[in-house]
Amino acid sequence: MNTMKHSIFLLIFSVLEYTQSQNFQQPPPIKGNEDDPLRIIGGSPTTDGELPYQILLLNQGRHSCGGSFISVKGIHFVLTAAHCVTDTSNPSRYTIIAGENDRTTTSGNEQRRRVTRVLAHRQYSSTTYQNDIALLVLDRPFEVNKFVSPIPLPQQGQATTGNVVVSGWGSTTPFGMTGSRFLQKVTVSVIDNLVCKKLYVFQRVTSSMLCAGRLKGFSDSCNGDSGGPLRAVNGGYQAGIVSWGTICAFPFQPGVNTRVSHYVSWIEQQASSI
Repeated sequence: MNTMKHSIFLLIFSVLEYTQSQNFQQPPPIKGNEDDPLRIIGGSPTTDGELPYQILLLNQGRHSCGGSFISVKGIHFVLTAAHCVTDTSNPSRYTIIAGENDRTTTSGNEQRRRVTRVLAHRQYSSTTYQNDIALLVLDRPFEVNKFVSPIPLPQQGQATTGNVVVSGWGSTTPFGMTGSRFLQKVTVSVIDNLVCKKLYVFQRVTSSMLCAGRLKGFSDSCNGDSGGPLRAVNGGYQAGIVSWGTICAFPFQPGVNTRVSHYVSWIEQQASSI
């Protein structure tokens, strides 16, 4: 037991030493009060139109995941996680809402679309979450305005460092199962995969995954945020898709996301097949 404790201490110490040597950028302080509580986990509510690329994914009329509005060669799609849309043979069960903020009211900014096809990665693994990505084909294009507009994609193989903004209507507590009423956002740091692999010794973190969070915890995506976007602060493109993790916002357990730049060619190939 003493040997195990000593090993864990050395692991944590080495990770902290590495992150300090890499000079990770710290996100700005989170602000909130009792009348305006912090959301996502350690995040804050957004305003209408602040994240116009964010979409709400419904499964048989119920909130299940998030996603993002992207445009590929002028055709509108929704990008999400493959684990959010496992029933690929029955796309009519999925509905997209763009321009949403408060899930309990109708503002007039919302645009609903039906999903006509689910193009999930054929090599997606529900065990390892490898290739956790899917492209959704819509029944008709969105009307682009200040409340609904696409997020740019990165270049194939583009590296992302620094901070990213993750958003969604997921749980606001680590063990919660109830989604947030309002769209939430939080700024977290990209964590080098070498560090992430040391933190997840029993799970496989691959080059097609992007780790992001705060090593001290308290800020993260959570249940219900799956499939949602991570936007690079530097560049404004979609760097990741919320995929998996252990305990939300737990210290030394960052969120693990699908690295979008690994799949740009795949996205373009799928879009060309429509």
